[in-house]
Amino acid sequence: MGKRTMNHKKKVTVVVGLFLLLAATAGAVGVGEPMPEFELKTLEGKTVSSAEIKDHNPMVLMFWATWCPYCVREVPKFKELYSEYGPKGMVFLAVNPGINDSAAKVERFVKENKIEYPVAMDNGAAVTKKLQVRGAPTIIVVDKRGIVRYRGATVPADLGEHFAALEK
Repeated sequence: MGKRTMNHKKKVTVVVGLFLLLAATAGAVGVGEPMPEFELKTLEGKTVSSAEIKDHNPMVLMFWATWCPYCVREVPKFKELYSEYGPKGMVFLAVNPGINDSAAKVERFVKENKIEYPVAMDNGAAVTKKLQVRGAPTIIVVDKRGIVRYRGATVPADLGEHFAALEK
């Protein structure tokens, strides 16, 4: 095989890889779009829903797993934001899709890491699928009107700077 053929195959592989990456996130609830309705129960049995934010409070969702090192790295940041903005009305919810995680394992993780923000199990991953979350962690920030303002793989460092705008 010639060098030209090898380079062509690499280019095709890169293009196909980019297409698959874009296809995986296509249709996902994006920034500027309304948050679809959902309802989950926390580990304590409290119901948390998208209705809580509509005309009430901004919300930060973190889709995560106990076995995900990137998710574990985001926990301290999420805890810090919860301590500061939870009392001011921002709703926080960590959602575990239940893939390779049991409720008992999640409860143990929450206890060991002294997590105080609400944690929900999305058994069957219905909400995870509805929001088209494809990887962990996925952080979604929603303003009080129910519009997605941020979607990414890390807790936004400047969330506090935008808290007033999320409240409008």
